[in-house]
Formats: sequence, structure tokens, C-alpha cells
Amino acid sequence: MSTFTGLNTMVRGVYINQLQLNTVGHNITNADTEGYSRQSVNPVATKADYTTSGLAVGTGVDAASITRARDIYADVQFRSETAKEGYYDMCAKNFDKVEAIFNDTHESGIENSLQEFYKAWLNLSVNASDSAARTAVIEKGKAYADSLETAGIQLRDQIKDVYDQMEIHVTDINQIMEDIVNINRTIIAKESGGAYANDLRDQRDVLADKLSKYINIGVHESQYGAYEIHCGGITLISGVDRLHLDFAKGVNSSEYGVDYGVIDYTVNIRESKVNFFPESGMLRAEMDAIDQCRHYIEDVANMSAFMMTTFNDQHKQGYDLVGNTRAATDENGNTKYDSNGKAISVPDTKNFFGETGVEYIYNYDEVNKYAYLTIRESSGVYRKDERGDILKLSGVKIIGALATNADFEETGGYKYVAAASAYDNNENYTGVMSEEDMQKHLIDWGERTADGTNAVYMSELFNMSFDNIVSAGRSNVHAITKYADVQKTVNALGGLGLNAYYKSEMTKLSVAANAMDTNVNEQALIMDQIQNWRDATNGVDWNEELADMIKYQKGFGACSRCLTAMDDCLDRLVNNTGVVGR
Repeated sequence: MSTFTGLNTMVRGVYINQLQLNTVGHNITNADTEGYSRQSVNPVATKADYTTSGLAVGTGVDAASITRARDIYADVQFRSETAKEGYYDMCAKNFDKVEAIFNDTHESGIENSLQEFYKAWLNLSVNASDSAARTAVIEKGKAYADSLETAGIQLRDQIKDVYDQMEIHVTDINQIMEDIVNINRTIIAKESGGAYANDLRDQRDVLADKLSKYINIGVHESQYGAYEIHCGGITLISGVDRLHLDFAKGVNSSEYGVDYGVIDYTVNIRESKVNFFPESGMLRAEMDAIDQCRHYIEDVANMSAFMMTTFNDQHKQGYDLVGNTRAATDENGNTKYDSNGKAISVPDTKNFFGETGVEYIYNYDEVNKYAYLTIRESSGVYRKDERGDILKLSGVKIIGALATNADFEETGGYKYVAAASAYDNNENYTGVMSEEDMQKHLIDWGERTADGTNAVYMSELFNMSFDNIVSAGRSNVHAITKYADVQKTVNALGGLGLNAYYKSEMTKLSVAANAMDTNVNEQALIMDQIQNWRDATNGVDWNEELADMIKYQKGFGACSRCLTAMDDCLDRLVNNTGVVGR
């Protein structure tokens, strides 16, 4: 009995060492396989065999399982930080594109055209009678309007590109989740007998890692070995069931208030029809990138709105070379009269930007938090849209409407540039003044072609603080405080000059972009540390595997030699004994 037990023990020894060698070979050949985890055989002593004398004789060894070397906590950290890495990388790329749109290192940027426009007004202030100086103001105004329009178009195109990218990523996410569900199903079937489907588990972990690049996820394993994957409290995958993400077409952005010139899209959960907002990952970064581009469209729109309201209002406070005046009218087109019954006169000067004979009025919607322009005709009637409502220009529509007055394109159109001041500046102008009050300070045009006072006032809108303009008490106070009695904000730029507003927004952009680049670099270091941590646990070490190979090879050889010796003993026992009594 003990002889056969010994033989069985050695057979098991040969088997376990052969299994160990096979596992080592599997490790070595998959050393460079993506996501592969080092596997090892877990041996366990088999049940002892008790002899008639009560002795417990060992029966050898068996393989309890073959398991992966995996640190679950490292996996949790890796997926959490991968989502952050995906978010930072995508945000940094968007900032790079936005910075390229507002690139002021070359002559076609907004800052350059803004400065050229400013210099043209300065030159006009000392050369008011020079037709070339007047023409230069018009041409530089065109260039400035074109630069704002170009930036608006590029930002709108950037939003469209991000939406296109989001649609692809939503498709990728759905495919990854489908693949995980399929592997879950296979693992449940394979492991029903108690074995571990290690290679399938590795493949599933690779998919979970890829998914964490797109969205932040939490991974839990059920008692049947299937993964459950959550995102922000939503269970996306539960065993062999999953939710589906839809990239749903929305409505034109103007339906929400500000017009960004694009069709909005949302990511929804198909089964519940609710919006899906991950907390991190590339998909969240793309959602935030769209909001960032919208913000900068609003910046460009604010600068455009300023030109069509405050800038135009200041221009119309001056005299052009025609020098005509007209009767002021109210919102219904009726002539306004002063307290003495005399018709109130104002300079009959054209808008510098936009159309002739209309007034662009700045408005701010406190409820929905967005600015818009309305257009009042010379008759006092507000322009309507196709639905019969008062037309509201916002976002890209303001940017698109910004253009120098077409009348400037006429032969001799330079004469419509208002370089001379129409109001006496010997008085102290404070706060918001009525047209009747301004009437008291209106002066005759006469032959004042060399007067560049209004050109000076126009140039101050670029660089001077509006607080300083107000404290100076000159007639240009009337233009910049026009909306102060009905609006919480002074004008489209919130009381800043053009240059100060633009530099402030570009400084914010630069700081945000640099901070994101820093996040990217720091996150790369964190990812390196976590990857090294992971590799230390589940990575294949060639030196260790070769040492194991030699060890198991020796064990295989020793068990084989022992088995041969026992076989010889058994052969002698069977064939060469039992001859007594012949």
C-alpha cells in the first residue's frame, strides 16, 4: 500500500512541477502583453493516507489554484488618477487651441488690430482735417471688426469640433462597456467550476483602465466574478446588464439665451432619458471645453457690443464734416421738446459701426444672465424677428453684425467720420444726463474741420479707465454712462476700457492654460508612480521567472528520478521475489 502511495506522490510531484513550469513559460511569453498580470500556482498538500499501524503518510501535493498577482488598491488609484489625467490632457489641448485663436504674436491678432485702430484715432485727433487720417480710421476699424469676426468663427468651429469628438468618444465608451459585459458573461461561465479565468480577467481590467480615461469609474466585483462599474452614483454595468449612452441632438444655442452659432448636444442615458455628467475624464473635459469656448465667444461679443453701443454713442456726440443736426425723438418716433417747448436737437452723425439711422441699445437679462442688443429704427419702432418678437442680438449675432458703416464706402465717405466735438467742454458733466441737459451745451458746427476733440474722446475709450473719464466731467461722460440708470452694469465691458478688458480676459486665459499645463505635468509624475507600483505587483520579472524555471525544473527532475527509483523497487518486488518453496 505504501509503495503505491509513494508512486502516486511522485506522480503528483511531477505534475505540480510541470504545471509550475507551464505557468512560468506563460508568464515569460506574456511579459510584454498589455495588462498581463503575473500568474502563480498555489500548491497545497493532499490528504494524508493512514496505515494499519495508525501512521499518517503524506500523499504529495496538488494545485489549489492558479491566481494573478494583482493589487486591487493600486487598480483603484490607477483608474482614479487616469480619469484626472484624461481630463487635464483634454483641457490643456483645448486651451492650446483657444490660445492659438487669440494669438497676438503676429499682425493679424485682435490686440494688434485694436492697437492700430487706437493709433488711427490718435492720429486723427491731431490731423482732423486730413482725409487720409479719416480714411485710415475707417480701414483700421474694418480690420478690427474682421479680427473679432474671425475669432468668433474659430471659436464656434472649435465647439463643433469638440462635439464631433464627443460623439466618437460616446461610441467608444458604449463599445468598451459592451466588451466588458461580454467578458463578464464568459468569466461567469468559465469560473462556474471553481477555476479562475485569469487571462480573461486581465483583458477585462485593460478595458476598465481604458474606460477610466473617458469617465471616472468605480469598479466592484460580484460574488460570481462579474464586474459592476459605477460612475457618479449611476451603475453603468451590473454583471451581464448595462446602460447605454446616447449622443442626443439638442436645439440651436440661441434657444437658451446667448447665441453661440451651434447646435447643442447632450449625453443622455438611454434607459432613463436623463443627462449624463461624469465628474472627470476626457468626456467631462470636452463638456467643460465647450463652456470655455462659449465664454470666450461672449468676450468677443461683449467687445463687439461695446463698439455698436458706447463707441457708436460717442461717435454720434461729435460732428462729421457735414455738421448737420436733427430733432431728438423718443421710443415712439415723436420729437422731444425741452421744458420751454423747443425741439431738442442732437448731432445728425452716423453710427461708426452698423447701419445708418438706427440705434443699438445694450440690454442685460438678469434672470438668464446674458447680454443682448436691440435695434431701434429712426421711427422709434424696435426691429422684430421672424416671429414678430423684438429682435435680440446676442453672441455670434452681435459679432456678425459688427461692421463699419456701409456709408463710409461711398465716394468721399471719409467725411462721415466725426472728429469734432459737438458739445461745449467748458462745463462739468456729471453722471447720467438727459438729452435736454445735453441740449444746453450743444454748440454750432461752423467751420471746425480741424477740431479733433471727439477723436480724443474716442481714443480714450480704448485705454482710459471709465472712472477717470467720469471724474474728468467732460461731455464723453454722457456716452459711457448712458445705461447706468437702467442697468446694473455700466456697459458691455462692465466699465473697463477696450484694451483693459481684452488684456484682462487674455491674462485669465493665460493663467488658466499655464495652470492646466502644470496639472498635466504633475499628473504625469503621479501616473508614473502608480504605474511603477502596479508593475511591482503584477509585472513579470524575467530574473525571478528564470530562477523559478530552474527551481521547478530541478523539482521536476528530482520527482522523476524518485519515481524511477520507486518503479525499480516495485519491479524487483513483483518479478524477483516469491520463489521460496519451489
